[in-house]
Amino acid sequence: MPQLASHRPASWRWPAAQALLLLIGAAVLFLVSEHTRLDLEIARRLYDPELGRFPLRHQWLLDTVLYHGMKQASSVAVAGALYFCYLGWKGELAWLPRRNAVLAALGMLLIPLGTTLLKGLTHRYCPWDLADFGGFAPYLPLFAAAPEGIKAGECFPAGHASAGYLWIVWGIALRPAGARLARLGLLAGLGLGSLMGLARMIQGAHFLSHTLWSLWFAWALSLGLAILLKAELGLGRLAPQRLQPPTPAGTGRPTCRQPLFRPGSDSVN
Repeated sequence: MPQLASHRPASWRWPAAQALLLLIGAAVLFLVSEHTRLDLEIARRLYDPELGRFPLRHQWLLDTVLYHGMKQASSVAVAGALYFCYLGWKGELAWLPRRNAVLAALGMLLIPLGTTLLKGLTHRYCPWDLADFGGFAPYLPLFAAAPEGIKAGECFPAGHASAGYLWIVWGIALRPAGARLARLGLLAGLGLGSLMGLARMIQGAHFLSHTLWSLWFAWALSLGLAILLKAELGLGRLAPQRLQPPTPAGTGRPTCRQPLFRPGSDSVN
């Protein structure tokens, strides 16, 4: 079995750079979400004061397809992906090393679970819960306690978006398979999570910052798991080595397959 590239000093440059970007991203997100009115201004454009509600809250495409439908589809897809993680953990997939298989499996499970746990700690309300948008609650800063006599909010970060952003973990887990597959996993997570988050924003269920923090959390958790598990992070280094035929002892050349047809024989092996 080839040496894991995660043991090479050079392999830590990429996760170190990603960690730095996450720190910068967290600082920017905090400043924008807590010290500007961007969230409220976007929500106002989606709210109809004459109707006293978000007019697209129960729109069929947003509610039936992009909310309920995509949530169920993501659950089914995760179940299928876990089977490939199992095969990788058994060492049967050249493009998915064992540690990366564990990384992908844990990421797909822990990203939505962690988002749900955070929702219970932050107490932030959905836009449609706020008094400014026909609701009952005040707009609260991050981690502020809910007023007495009012049910605490459970809308931050965006849980529905996390069902799409969970696929971001494959952007790291697939790095040994090469840049193309790693990029595909990353773009799938970004696209699905953003689409699902945008749908809920239009319905009045989340602010923009709720979705962006879900994205940040998904990538931070994926990176943290990769470092903790010492996953293979070398881009495209492992799969080509595993695909080479075995080299017999005492020679420097790979073995050759026996021909299917031998001269002088009338049969095919």
